[in-house]
Amino acid sequence: MKKWKNALTSVMILAAMVCFVSGCWRQQDRNNTKTGNEKEFSDSPSSAQSGKHKEHTAYSFRTWKKKFQVCEKDGKWKDLTPIGVNIGAGKPGAFPGDFAITKNDYMRWFQQISEMHANVIRVYTILMPEFYEALAEFNAAALEPLYFMQGVYNNEEDISNLCDAYAEDGKIAKDWVSLCRTIVDVVHGNAELEAEAGQAGGLYTADVSEYLCGWILGIEWETAFVVNTNKNNSQKKYFEGKYLYTEQASPFEVFLAEGLDACISYEAEQYNMQHPAAFANWVTTDPLDHPGEPNREMEDAVSVDAEHIKAKPEMKAGLFASYHVYPYYPEMMRYAPELMTEKPPNPYKHYLTDLNDYHTVPVLISEFGVPESRGITHFAKDKGFNQGGLNEQQQGEAIVSMLEDILQSGCAGGYVFIWQDEWFKRAWNTMDFTDPEIRPYWCDVQTSEEFFGLLSFDPGEKPVCIVDGDASDWEGERPLLASKDTELYVKSDEAYIYLMLRGKNDDIRITADTVKGQGNAEYNGADFAIDIKGENESRVMVHPYYDVNYWLYTTGLYASGSVLKEQEGYADPQNDTFAPIYLMLNRPVLLSDGTLVETEQIETGRLHHGNADPDAEEYDSRADFYIKDNVTEVRLPWLLLNISKPNVKMCIADLYAHNEITYQAISGITFMIDGAAASYSWEEWNKPAYRERLKKSYYILQDYLSKR
Repeated sequence: MKKWKNALTSVMILAAMVCFVSGCWRQQDRNNTKTGNEKEFSDSPSSAQSGKHKEHTAYSFRTWKKKFQVCEKDGKWKDLTPIGVNIGAGKPGAFPGDFAITKNDYMRWFQQISEMHANVIRVYTILMPEFYEALAEFNAAALEPLYFMQGVYNNEEDISNLCDAYAEDGKIAKDWVSLCRTIVDVVHGNAELEAEAGQAGGLYTADVSEYLCGWILGIEWETAFVVNTNKNNSQKKYFEGKYLYTEQASPFEVFLAEGLDACISYEAEQYNMQHPAAFANWVTTDPLDHPGEPNREMEDAVSVDAEHIKAKPEMKAGLFASYHVYPYYPEMMRYAPELMTEKPPNPYKHYLTDLNDYHTVPVLISEFGVPESRGITHFAKDKGFNQGGLNEQQQGEAIVSMLEDILQSGCAGGYVFIWQDEWFKRAWNTMDFTDPEIRPYWCDVQTSEEFFGLLSFDPGEKPVCIVDGDASDWEGERPLLASKDTELYVKSDEAYIYLMLRGKNDDIRITADTVKGQGNAEYNGADFAIDIKGENESRVMVHPYYDVNYWLYTTGLYASGSVLKEQEGYADPQNDTFAPIYLMLNRPVLLSDGTLVETEQIETGRLHHGNADPDAEEYDSRADFYIKDNVTEVRLPWLLLNISKPNVKMCIADLYAHNEITYQAISGITFMIDGAAASYSWEEWNKPAYRERLKKSYYILQDYLSKR
């Protein structure tokens, strides 16, 4: 695993000497150190020594009171407000475990992130050597370095199966400690990892430790995992390591302390360095009490408290607390009375203030953001912070607002989730409609989770159609069909089916048929109707028998939850009607004062009028259609027509015949206008085509950060 030890030691000694001369590395004056998390430091320059002498440990980042600090070239400590982005491991056509992002991708992205005036990036786990090589090369040439925070990802399959950190002779706990050591060698460019399925591997030679702002280890902890670990291991009440110890800790917090101490100890012993450290956490397992949380048995059932893990005097770089905090989750962000005391209410800022006030260490909000997406997953207190349904302008404004709240509440900094859109992602209210094995190969516009990024992966090597009412995109195309008043043109790409109507467009119905043997008999068995009725009343509707959302919550997987009531005759295959298409947002919620909030849905079939040209002044990324003179352009998400595997031309099959969601092959889509009908087909694809584009939200955040 470890290579070139003797050579590395010599290099480190030389590096330490260079660092001392430049004043970059600092050594803590141990006589000025207190135990615990509240430490005092000497500000007089001192030599960073190499070797394994614990009293001489190099570090250039530290936590100081409620802030981060970085040592500058003159040897003085300067406050650092870490503001940046998380970077995922996925891109179109690949799962995160495929590690398809190239070194050139990283170099390009680092430049864009730096130009946005962010100073830190965060990665969740060990990435391929190309990431660390790119970071080293970029920073070697950059006027201002781009720092990073490194994490390790726990095996979620083990967590799900064992649900106890110490089960099976401590399998998860042992793996946790091992990972927390391995990541140190990776960051110091001294590792060779065997490639395994879903895990990065290769030869790691790029030492990027000088740019490491801190460790954020672990994941968002599931309630059951924490509860079971505490329940089954009551004897594990205390931990004392070389650099950390616990006070009033739960067994789960002991488990976390073991991993953190392993990371800190290993880096100090092998490389004579330290970096600030934290474990990942989120609102669900925070240490605060939330009496107004409607779902307390899940969202406020157990605490994981960073204050129960303390630093010994030898831990010079310091500890901090890391949290993922969003404005729409959990339900208390919308309903808890204790968070609504301001006028107007700002539950997000109120929560952040409470969280920061609780802690004695710096609080870093390591994930925050909202998706710009057509699909919506959940409502927030303020609709401008919903989980989806926002355009890029609204996304940027929400991110800036949240960052302002983070900083004004006293938190040390924040990282936007996420840098790039992620086609492989799923959302709870659409995940049952799609096949998880092929999600990265097409863009599901109905799923909000795919669109948190500041960097968009637009479908196609070049635009198939820009929905702006300009018919030039259709030059040379032949109409699919023509009625007496209207011509219909059709194209598609990895995200949409595009329609262009030329002629009558003020009150027109287009029907679409995919599954034979069902549908509205009045319209030759059509499964869908696309009604263009002006800017405000246009929508897509579904034949009730093919309404997946209705089936799912009345007959299908979630029928027992009494979320939706069955409507007599609604799903009759002979029903000659079309119905609005809804997307489930929330099951009934019982508030702390006894009020029942009924089931919430959104009419996802309603079409939004706007100009979808990114270069247009009135650009609206949320646009579905645009009417201009006698031209109407429409873009329909594949899933809105129940086509859930467009890359292999498959749609959702007969729901009631199979009593589950299955898929069937189709030859195409039959469109009809005023009795004239024709079928549209498309080519299957193995790898999706796409192109990168910085969203409007990127430039909004860039402008904000440039003025800080």
